[in-house]
Amino acid sequence: MKILHIISSCNPEGGGPIEGVKQFNYFYKKKSIHAEILCSDSPNAKFIKDKRLPKVNALGSGLLTYSYNPKLFKWLEKNINKFDCIIVNGIWQYHAYAAWKIATRNKIPYYIFTHGMLDPWFNHTYKIKYLKKIIYWLLFQYRILRDAKNVFFTSTEEKILARKSFKPYHVKEKVIGYGTKNIRYNFNNKNNLFRKKFSKISEKKIILFLGRIAPKKGLEILLPAFQNINKDKVHLLIIGPYDINYKKKLTTLVNKLNLKNFVTFEKAIYGKLKWDTINSCNIFCLPSHQENFGISVVESLMCKKPVLITNKVNIWREIKKANAGFVNNDNIEGVTKNLKKWINMNKNEYKKISKNAYNCFENNFNLEKTSYKLINFIKANK
Repeated sequence: MKILHIISSCNPEGGGPIEGVKQFNYFYKKKSIHAEILCSDSPNAKFIKDKRLPKVNALGSGLLTYSYNPKLFKWLEKNINKFDCIIVNGIWQYHAYAAWKIATRNKIPYYIFTHGMLDPWFNHTYKIKYLKKIIYWLLFQYRILRDAKNVFFTSTEEKILARKSFKPYHVKEKVIGYGTKNIRYNFNNKNNLFRKKFSKISEKKIILFLGRIAPKKGLEILLPAFQNINKDKVHLLIIGPYDINYKKKLTTLVNKLNLKNFVTFEKAIYGKLKWDTINSCNIFCLPSHQENFGISVVESLMCKKPVLITNKVNIWREIKKANAGFVNNDNIEGVTKNLKKWINMNKNEYKKISKNAYNCFENNFNLEKTSYKLINFIKANK
């Protein structure tokens, strides 16, 4: 079987979608499935050389946020019949439109991962964009989703929320799940890159945020909530690529709350440093106002780290059911309650919730199970 993944960009700073494709590819190979990627990246971009990616067909950058790229259309016209099916990652951009037009014309089945892009939170938060999306929905997006063989969702919560965004809404829904591969990372504290990189805070209890530093991530509520707890031997480490204006806002807030000695900001990290950092933290925190999945949450669970999240992270039900962390509302009061519950735990309670974290990962978010579910579903519906 040959599968073509179509995505706007393979840039890892785009978050979970491209990481998911990389990890699906690992299991495709085990099942002798050939996969390729079609994207609007420069063929010289360093990130498309990642060995975990399948063959990448990078056709150059698209225009504007819509990523208009007529080369996608031409490439698909020439090559689409080489594939048994198409998986479109993400909506609202040109790559989904091009896939729809050429796939339907050639009667090639295509599937869509919306990756949370139908969450009604965006409509309430970005009113002008919402008006533009209504027009695009009526012109194209509704039909792009309607004509898909199936629209894949990573959680039941995502599926339920998607129904509330736009009308008309007629899609063939399928909850596939998502997650990450269990890498069974061999953490060696003697060769710990976290201790070398962050030596000044390495002996403290670390609250870790790892992800894009952007408005929807809720860091503006995390900082005042953090101020409300006993910070003796506790440090907040915030890591990731950032929106410049939002970063300035957070820096100003840190100074206003007198948290300069208790908060560290760091740019995105990868590889061994990333895994050593997750394994060295005491709790992972994602106080998002909207989060479709949260790959970093799942990676932390895999490393036996309890997670502190809001009920706007779509996998909160699974985490709460497994008692693998702390869940509350996406406001200062809710995050404060979560932090205080964690800080007041004794060693036995922390040990138990850490064990629950790993079990939650294994039972719900191990991508080996999800990938085979995806592969078997596609084969059964050819």
